Parts: sequence; structure tokens; C-alpha cells
Amino acid sequence: MNFEPDSLRIEPLGPGHDRLVFRCGDERLDRYLREQASQDPRRGTARVFVAVSIDGPQRILGYFTLSAATVVPADEKRLPRHAIPAALVGRLAVEASVARRGLGGLLLADAVKKAAVAAETVAMAVMVVDPIDERAEAFYAAFGFECLNGPRRRMFLALPFSRGGADSFA
Repeated sequence: MNFEPDSLRIEPLGPGHDRLVFRCGDERLDRYLREQASQDPRRGTARVFVAVSIDGPQRILGYFTLSAATVVPADEKRLPRHAIPAALVGRLAVEASVARRGLGGLLLADAVKKAAVAAETVAMAVMVVDPIDERAEAFYAAFGFECLNGPRRRMFLALPFSRGGADSFA
């Protein structure tokens, strides 16, 4: 059973969200949500968005972070050779109890839409991700992200330049 977009709400992390019970299966991502996620927006280092059920708005079903970044491609023929403004999905996780039901794709689509809207005001050409493992890399590749050449496992997706273009991602 997949999630229907109208059964969820994706919103900024707030004090009413229960960060302590979230478990995605990767302790690094769980710990970030418990210990650091509320600090990053105050520091201006990342925006944190959570998916909650309309019926249970305190329980976090998934989350992602967005930050501004630059990418300096190394021998990348598909991108310019200078620093490129980008949106970074620093973390994306889904609660283990609702995994493999399409929520990760909905979160990623929302991140792309938010970045595309921001790119209408502040120049951003690509969205980048740093997958934590091969499974995450396959997830992003399934949505059109491509590997960048270089020492890190960084991937990119060209951002659409209009709101209408972002809607086609979902």
C-alpha cells in the first residue's frame, strides 16, 4: 500500500513533532533527528521538513533537510567547470514501519519542488545528494540523479526552472 499525497502533510520541523520515537534503521539519521535537527534551522545551516499523517500530526513518518551548496565539478563534461549554485538534500529518511510505501519518493519530490521554487528567486542550477550507501544511491538514480565524477559519492539532478517543471518530477 502506497501513501496518497493527500493523506500526508510535509511541513517544517516544529516543537510539536515527536523526534524521539523515529527509527529508520540507520542510527546516524535517527540521531540527527533526535539531537541536531532542531538546531540547524536556528543556525541557518539547514531547513528540516517532516512528513506527518493528517490523522497523527505529531508522529514523524519521514524527513529531509535542504541547504544551499555549491558544486565544483571535476572533469564533469555535463556541467560547467566553475562553481555551480545548488540545493543540497543533506539527509532523507523514512520511518522503518512505513518504508517501501512510496514516502521517500514523495519527500524527494517535495524537496525538488521547494528547490525549484527557490531557484526562481535565487540562482540554483542543480540539486545534489550524498548517498550514504549503495541502496541510497540506487534510490536517487531511480529518480534521475546522476553520479558526479570525483572522490565523493555525490549525485546531481538538474533543477527545472519553473514551478510547472517541478510538478513533473512527482
